Amino acid sequence: MQQIAKQVAEDATFQAFINCYIREVSSGHWVKKDEWLEVQRLSISIPEIHILELELPLQNICFAFSVEYKSLVGRHRFGVSLKYCAKQKQWLVEDKLTIVIALIQELRLMSKENGCTELYSHFDELILRIIESYQTMANYIEKSLENKKPSEVNNTFIETEQSLIFGHWLHPTPKSRQGMANWQQIDFAPELQGSFQLHYFQVDRKIVRELSVLEKSASELIIQSIVKSQPDFVMSKKHCLIPMHPLQAQWLLQQPYVKQALAEGLLKYEGALGAFYTATSSIRTVYSLNEEMMYKFSIPVKITNSLRVNRTHELKAGIVMARLMNKIDFLQKHTSFRMIDDPAYITVEFPDQTESGFEIIFRSNLFPKGRDEGICMIATLVQEPLPKEKSRLYQLIMKISQTEFRSLESVSLDWFKAYWDCAIESLLNLYDEYGIALEAHQQNSILNVASGYPTTYYYRDNQGYYLSKKYEKELLTIESSLHETEELFYEDALIQDRFTYYLFMNQLFPVISRFGADQLIDEKILLQWSINRLHVLKEEFTGLGKAFVENILKQEKLAFKANLLTRFHDVDELEAELEQAVYTKIPNPFILQNQEAEYATATAFSF
Repeated sequence: MQQIAKQVAEDATFQAFINCYIREVSSGHWVKKDEWLEVQRLSISIPEIHILELELPLQNICFAFSVEYKSLVGRHRFGVSLKYCAKQKQWLVEDKLTIVIALIQELRLMSKENGCTELYSHFDELILRIIESYQTMANYIEKSLENKKPSEVNNTFIETEQSLIFGHWLHPTPKSRQGMANWQQIDFAPELQGSFQLHYFQVDRKIVRELSVLEKSASELIIQSIVKSQPDFVMSKKHCLIPMHPLQAQWLLQQPYVKQALAEGLLKYEGALGAFYTATSSIRTVYSLNEEMMYKFSIPVKITNSLRVNRTHELKAGIVMARLMNKIDFLQKHTSFRMIDDPAYITVEFPDQTESGFEIIFRSNLFPKGRDEGICMIATLVQEPLPKEKSRLYQLIMKISQTEFRSLESVSLDWFKAYWDCAIESLLNLYDEYGIALEAHQQNSILNVASGYPTTYYYRDNQGYYLSKKYEKELLTIESSLHETEELFYEDALIQDRFTYYLFMNQLFPVISRFGADQLIDEKILLQWSINRLHVLKEEFTGLGKAFVENILKQEKLAFKANLLTRFHDVDELEAELEQAVYTKIPNPFILQNQEAEYATATAFSF
């Protein structure tokens, strides 16, 4: 079993890395297999139609990959991996992890050649995270294969949150978890479904800062939760009880300012108390079936690109955005769109500490027991299935098809239209009407598919609000506390780059690609339908959405977040100016599809 898990993890690691590389570094040379074989010596049979050739000039290496699925908009699927052997003058099968290391070495040599000595020194960090991500993934796959529990269409919210064993296919190290030991993952990794109690600190109220837009304060909500499981619990009015993720609690206990506060009696460590929680897909946001709130903690773990820390401005952002969304009428007009808000926070303040590590964001639990069926994160729906299984999206479409006695293609198109209406169109409308863009990537995006078709789209993440400076005066009039979070306002050029990546590259296109890869419906059909709908919206919009959609339809290249280069440059997005990762540009699939459609029309009329 372990060997199978390693093989699957190696392939998944390779697929993620190579898809990043050909978008961010070199697109390679795509050829038809039959043409390629006419001039190449090959000792094995390749059933696929296309070959991708990738040259590494600084190492004098050439690789070739058979293409099992070529996507118009998303993740390509590669099969046999070959390396040209100059001595034998033929192509030989090469190990996939070896290829990944060679590609990293090429990046290293490119940076050296360009005189970027600092970047040249970062390659070891990338290799470390690649191997760590691969090993972590293999562990999760092994446990999943041992479990032998098939994925079901109508799993609960937490089951789908904890099913993302491959992670983000647009990231080279999707399961990198630096700072979390293997033995800790049993409890704290969502993929292993562990549960744990939170660790609590008793804190003198004079150093506590909290805010809530709810009827109860943050500290009252904490006590309310504790009393559920410990009815005789009593807390003096001079103190607050503050929960903490066990990993963060252990980190805090090692900090000098915390040790001093403990010695002075300002803090008291109470240890594990209360209800049991389990990790959602983000790891640091925790969920309990019967609790009113989820908690989002800082934890001393680097996940993908960043050390996960709640910043003071994020605490405030959750509050002001909850107030703002309650005051505008958008949610009333768009009933299939919901915001999972962050309506309260609590923290402990220490001298000379911008953030103390005690920062906790309260997230509304919209999916308690009885309301958690059929709630699925988009990333889980579009995830590559385990061997001999089908994707969740495929299972969903197949079930509807069998129930309605309709073809997979017709059901797929109707499902996609329903998804577009509640997700894509709602998000575009919010930007058009109020200048608010959301970082709506596939992991921040949740669908209610309890009925089969998407009926409601949910957005989460208080790190992902982008408010247009053009709407600043209007929004400040609606909610004056936005004055406290001026960092939420951005120039539209930056907003539109980020919105393009998160909404289209990271959410819409993977959905289209999954439909195509599963042979449910041709990507071209969904892509053309999307283009037609965008043209309609361009005419209907009267605000910022109009120019945004127009640019999406006409720009030759679109903004793309370069996760591989971000990782190679060792950029922590949460520490960078404007929390900016490395961005690049890639060919616009909407333009390419339109060109192909126009060519097909011209050809048809020429006969």
